[in-house]
Amino acid sequence: MKRFWKDRWINSSVTVIFLTIIATLMMGGCTNLKQVPIESHYYTIEYDPPLPIKAEPLPYVVKIEQFQTSPLYNSNHIVFKNEDFTRDEYIYHKWRAHPGELVSFFLSRDFSETGHFQAALYYESSLPYTYLITGVVEDFYLQTGDFGEAVLSVAMNLVDNTRHGKGNFVLMQKKYRRSVETHKRDPSGLAKAMSTAVQQISAQILNDVYTALENE
Repeated sequence: MKRFWKDRWINSSVTVIFLTIIATLMMGGCTNLKQVPIESHYYTIEYDPPLPIKAEPLPYVVKIEQFQTSPLYNSNHIVFKNEDFTRDEYIYHKWRAHPGELVSFFLSRDFSETGHFQAALYYESSLPYTYLITGVVEDFYLQTGDFGEAVLSVAMNLVDNTRHGKGNFVLMQKKYRRSVETHKRDPSGLAKAMSTAVQQISAQILNDVYTALENE
C-alpha cells in the first residue's frame, strides 16, 4: 500500500512539472507574439522649387507623363549596391513612392513653378497638351564604398503632340546621369543626396526642353 501511494505521488509530481513546463512555454510564445513590430521608416525627395523666370512663357502646354522605373528598382524599397552584379535593399527603410513616381512628380512641379511654358500638366490631368515628356528611371540606388553616392539616371523623350493624324513625333531623346556623394552612408544620407541629383537632372531637362521648343 505504501508503495502504491508513493508511486502515485511520483506520477502526480511528474505530471505537475510537465504541465508547468508546457504552460511556461506557451506563455513565452504568447509574449513573443505580442512583441511590438519594428517600425518602418519612409523617405522622400525634398528641395526648394526653382524660381520663376521673368521672360514671357512659350505658348505651349507641356504634360509630364509618369515615368516608368527599371525592373531593378521598381518598388519603394531603398536599394543599395555593395559590389558589381549585386543589388540589396533595406527591410525597414523605404521611399514614400516608386522612383518613377517621385522623379516625374518633382519634374512636373519644377516645370510648373518656373513658368517657362503656358502651362505644365501633371500626369493625372486630362486637359489637352501640345508636348508630352515621357521617361524611364534607369538607376536609383545608394552606391556604398569609401564614399557613399546617390546614383540616378533618367532616359527622357520629348514628344510632339501637334501633328494630328500623323502620329506622335519624338522631338528629342536624351539620357541624364548624376552621382552625388552622401555625407552619411545610410538611408537618410541617401535621401539628401538623391534630392540633389533629382534637382540637378530636373533643371537640365527643363533647360533642354525649353531650348528645343524655343525655336519651334
